[in-house]
Amino acid sequence: MVTSQALDWPGMLVEAGRNDVSAVDDLVGDQHYLSLNLDTTPLKLEVKESHGFKPFIVPPQSLWVSPSAVPITLRLNSTLRYLRVSIDPLHLARLMSPSLDDVGPLRLRRTYAVQSAQIAHLMMALREEADSHNAGGLAMVEAVTAALGHLLVRHAGIEQPRPLRVRGGLSAAAKRRVLEMIDAALDARLTIAALAREVGLSPAHFARAFKESLGRAPHQYLLARRLERARRLLEATDVSLSDIAQRTGFADQAHFTRLFRRAFGTTPGAIAKTFH
Repeated sequence: MVTSQALDWPGMLVEAGRNDVSAVDDLVGDQHYLSLNLDTTPLKLEVKESHGFKPFIVPPQSLWVSPSAVPITLRLNSTLRYLRVSIDPLHLARLMSPSLDDVGPLRLRRTYAVQSAQIAHLMMALREEADSHNAGGLAMVEAVTAALGHLLVRHAGIEQPRPLRVRGGLSAAAKRRVLEMIDAALDARLTIAALAREVGLSPAHFARAFKESLGRAPHQYLLARRLERARRLLEATDVSLSDIAQRTGFADQAHFTRLFRRAFGTTPGAIAKTFH
C-alpha cells in the first residue's frame, strides 16, 4: 500500500507506505536501496548468505541499505510501515562531487540497523517534498540527496581506491586553454586534432595527456559538458528541446534525448516540465 511516491525525479525514487512483500529471491537492483523502518516494532529480516539464512533486526526509526548490483534473497515480516529511497549510484556521485571531471558510481556495502537521525530526517524531507509535488524544486531535492549521500558514505561506504599519480598530463596552461576552448564551442564540432593543434601536440599524445589530466577521454569530457549545459538551459529557459539540442552540439533532438536519459535517468522533457 503506497501512500507517498515520487517517480519523476532524475536518478531516484521515493516511496512510503505499508509493505506487502514477505520475500524476495535473488533480486538485483540497479540502484542503491534505503529502507527506513517507520513502525513502532523492530523489522525482522532473514537474509540468505553462503551458509544459509542469517537473521537481522532493524529497530524502529533505523534503516537498512542494499547496494546496487548485489543480489539479495531475503524473508521478512510483512506488516512494516516503511519509507524507501532508491538512488542511481552514478547520479548520487555526481551530486556529491565538486567536479564532474572524474566521477565514478558511488559504492556502498549492505548494512543493517543504521541508526542515524540525520539520515532519517533527510529521507523524511524527501517524502515531504514528494507529498507537496516537488514544491521546492529539483534543486532542493538534489541538495537533500547529496547530503544523504555523504552520510551514507560514513555509515555504509566502501573506501574508494586512491588513483595512481600519473605523469605526462597537460601542462596547467594547456589544460586551461583546452577547457576554455571546449566551453566556448559546445555547440560546434570539435575534433581531437583541432584541440591538439591548439596546444601544439599530436592528436595521439594529446588524447593520452588529456585523459591523464582529467581522468576521462576528450570525447567523454565534451559529452558531459554538453549534457550539463543542456540541463542548465532546461532549468533556466523555456526554449524547445530541438533548440537546446542544437545549442549544445547534438545531432538532433532524438540523439540528445537518448544521451540525456542515459546520463541523468530521466528525459529532457521531464526536467523542462518540472521547472516550467
